[in-house]
Amino acid sequence: MSFSGKILGYDPGGNGVHGVALATINDNQILDLEIQTLSTAEDVIKFASQATTVDVLAIDTLTIWSTGLSGWRPADRWLKQRYRKITHSIASANSLFGSMGLNGMSVMSELRKKNPNIRITETHPKVLYFELAGDKYDYKFSSHSMNAFVSDLLGVRINTANDHEWDAVVSVYAAIMGYSGQWPTNLHDLATENTERLVKPAGNSEYWWPVT
Repeated sequence: MSFSGKILGYDPGGNGVHGVALATINDNQILDLEIQTLSTAEDVIKFASQATTVDVLAIDTLTIWSTGLSGWRPADRWLKQRYRKITHSIASANSLFGSMGLNGMSVMSELRKKNPNIRITETHPKVLYFELAGDKYDYKFSSHSMNAFVSDLLGVRINTANDHEWDAVVSVYAAIMGYSGQWPTNLHDLATENTERLVKPAGNSEYWWPVT
């Protein structure tokens, strides 16, 4: 199975640090890739609206919420258990910056309102880099090697200006792998505990991961 279509990778941040990567894909291969850093979530929505269509949103934010203690979700607990060396990168929903959650959900909601059929996958670039590269995420001191690494993954030369852009680009890769059936695990399929339920403000989404 392969994927063709347009993927918007998005790393939500505060003012001036919204990383986006809009990729046109044919049979898992990138035909075109536009990378930018935008100022606000509104700018991201307008950026997406300029595309003919966006088939997939790959976003580094919480695409679903939990009503349990501290907002921990099954996916978060699974990652925290598996990646003990970088547990500081895996946080409960209640401890995250508002800019990530609010801006991310705003963009998700608006894009799904425009296109009810858009597919959405959550991503976690920092933990994903550790899984794929076997090294801790350190863009400040390793931007060159991290750009080279994601260039190899995607088969095109990538030169990001900051970590927000890098996160958006690797989110595109996660979406390609997930929606082409090459990654076996959807972390949002993990079972909930009886003390919580999952809430989906923008509807259904996936959370593709390369290992079971």
